[in-house]
This record gives sequence, structure tokens and C-alpha cells, in this order.
Amino acid sequence: MTGSPVAFVATRFFIGRRAVDGSRDQARKALAGAVLSVALSLVPLITVMQVADGMIQGISARYVELGTYHAQAYPYATSDFASARDAARASPGVTGAWIETQSVGVAFANGRREGVAVRGVEPGFLADSSTLSYLRLESGQIALERSNDALLGSAMAAKLGIAPGDVVSLISIRKGQDGGMAPRVTMLTVRGIVSAGYRDLDAQWLFMRQDTAARVLPKENTRSFVGIKAADPFGRPFAARDAVEGRLPAGFSVYSWREVEKNLFESLASTRTMLLLIMAVTVAIAAVNVSSALTTLVMERGQEIAVMKSLGASPADLARIFSLGGAAIGGLGAILGSAGGLLASLRINEILAMIEKLANAFRSLLAALTDGIRPEAFKVLNPEYYLQTIPVEVPFGEIVVVVAATVALSFVAALGPARRAASMSPLDGFRKR
Repeated sequence: MTGSPVAFVATRFFIGRRAVDGSRDQARKALAGAVLSVALSLVPLITVMQVADGMIQGISARYVELGTYHAQAYPYATSDFASARDAARASPGVTGAWIETQSVGVAFANGRREGVAVRGVEPGFLADSSTLSYLRLESGQIALERSNDALLGSAMAAKLGIAPGDVVSLISIRKGQDGGMAPRVTMLTVRGIVSAGYRDLDAQWLFMRQDTAARVLPKENTRSFVGIKAADPFGRPFAARDAVEGRLPAGFSVYSWREVEKNLFESLASTRTMLLLIMAVTVAIAAVNVSSALTTLVMERGQEIAVMKSLGASPADLARIFSLGGAAIGGLGAILGSAGGLLASLRINEILAMIEKLANAFRSLLAALTDGIRPEAFKVLNPEYYLQTIPVEVPFGEIVVVVAATVALSFVAALGPARRAASMSPLDGFRKR
């Protein structure tokens, strides 16, 4: 049988027929259910894939642009940071390089204290366009003009009850002449409150001038390095490292951002993979429905199969009809599911906000009816662990892969019913009513 008759017969098979009483046949209902199950299984898969990608991309970008830089140069036999910085800036492809000094301490203000990650940075880092893309000003100004100026993360400022213009005491520990540990207090004036859009970072960082940090922070509790930036850190993660290798003064080792924060980024990638594997199980279950629907179709179309075999249709023709029909079911379901998943992904922030609004309204109503205490606001994604707003970036390439995999899985699921139809004898088909 040639391709056109096979396609025509397959279409008639899958469109179905009406029974004598005018009702739709069971096979057509089963096929519609199979398409729907595939579509519904892909909606959460596409949504989770986009949310996971957006979260990982957003968190990674904040660490890379604000924390780790695109590469870091550490000294092992010298302390000439200025020469290393200048050499890095002169390297082809490098967009910026700055000296940073890091330490830890305790911030004290208004009778409250919090542990802080102190970052002594050069003013040029705060003025860099890639830094400003992710460091949002909440109040005050992003400036470290005077030696005692400081910037605080928004979550840290809220804990301490600090506003721009207030004074915060930075307590660090230094080693005394007798070998004992003694506190050192540095008074800093808060010039601005900033936010990375990620509470985990906003609750840690205190920015101050690098030259001030190098002077007042105890040497035994600090580390200094040269942070380097180049173009496209995610598309070319080793570009900054490769650009400066062999150009820095002797005594420096250079590490890319992937090497500096390897554990963090591996953890994020593993979490995404686990989520997608869990969601992929639903697609596999939907493929079982495709097989079940085609089995129903084979049983209901026994006489048509018998007629086709009597007229010369080969087992291969019948197998092709049902296997390609299964792929068509998967393809239709994949298209509908992808469209639904894309719509949910593009509106994910609005959807989460609506869920939170409805949940909080219900909890408040329940508390009012039971004279209970008004509950704290419910958050679907706790901002202490996730981004405040999920970045929306549709992964079209991955969606194409998912659609192709769904069609292939549906084709495989259809092989069983196709084999059954191909092996059915004409006599058995005519006996079935």
C-alpha cells in the first residue's frame, strides 16, 4: 500500500465514527483523552523548566556579576595588586578589573547586631554597568566617596533598623601584641541601601572602600584579590581567565567563576536536573495513556483491519498506521502542552502573586471566623531562599527538544498496539463486533 492510501485510512481510523445511536465511539474518546493527558503532562514540565532556568540564571548572574566576578586573580608570591589590576585592564577582551578585600565582622547599630560579610571594593566596581544591572538602589545613593562610607544590603539594613545617613559600628577581631584576640571598632556612615534582588545576599553584604578595608581590617582575617570581568560570562565562562593568563605579574594564579563557586553552581544544576526528572515521569505516564488509547482503537476497529488485510494491506502497513498515529497523538498533545506551558511561564510571577493573594485571603478569613491570630503572609517562594522576582527567559531550544522527545516516546508507546494490529488475522477481525 502506498503512502497516500495509508494516510487516508489512518485519518479515517483516528477520526473515528459514530455508533448507530449517534454517540461518539469509545476509541475516539480514548484518543482525545490521550492527547489531553500528554498536553497536561507538558504544562508543568515546561513551567518548571522555565522557572528552574530563570532561578538558576538569575541567582548565578547575581553571584557572578556582584560577587565572584568573571575571574579572580589571587597572589601566591607577591602582593602587588595594583600592577596586576592594571595588567588585567590592559588585556584584550577585559571590560574591567578591580582590587577587592574581603573579611567578616559584626555590624552594630540601634542596639542590634548582625554578622556581616565585609567587602572592600573600589568605586569603579560599583559604577560598572554589569554591576548596576543587578545591584538595585533602595534608598540613598550608590557611592563610596569618603573613607568611612558604607553601603548595606536591604535585608541587613532592615534587621539593624538603619537608613541612609545613619552610623553603623563594624566590629572586627584582630590579634594583639600578646597573641590574644582583641576587638576593633570602625565607625561607618551608611550612604545607601542596595539590593541584589536575592535576600541571601542582601542579608550578608556590607560594602566599604577597598583602601579603607585594607587599612582597618585585621590582615590575618582578610583576603584580597583582583576581580576581572569580560564579555558574555555564561556563553564564554573562561574568557576572563584566558584573557589575562600570561599577562599578569609573576606570582598570581587566575580562576574562572566556575572554579571559584563550583560547589554552588553544581548544586543549582543538580537541583534543576532532579526537578526535570520528576516532571518527566508525568510525560512517561501520559505515553502509557497513548498506548492504552491505541489498544482500544485496535479492538474497536477489528473489522476494518480485517477488511484492509483482505484487500491486500500488509502487516507493515497496519503497523505504520498505528505507530505513526501514536506519534501524531504525541505531537498534537506536545503542541498544546507547550503552548500552555509557555503561557504559564510568561505569567509565572502573576500566577504566583495570585496564588499568594488567594491563600492569604483564605487564611485571614479562617482566622477571623475562628477568632485566631492573623497568620503571617504566605509566600509560595520564600524570598529568603529564592529571587524576589523570577526572571522570564523562554528556553525555545529546550522546548523543541522536549516536544521531539514526547513525539518519540509516544511513537515507542504505540509500537505495542501497532504490533497487535499487524498480527491480527482477518478471521478474528470479522468475528469481533
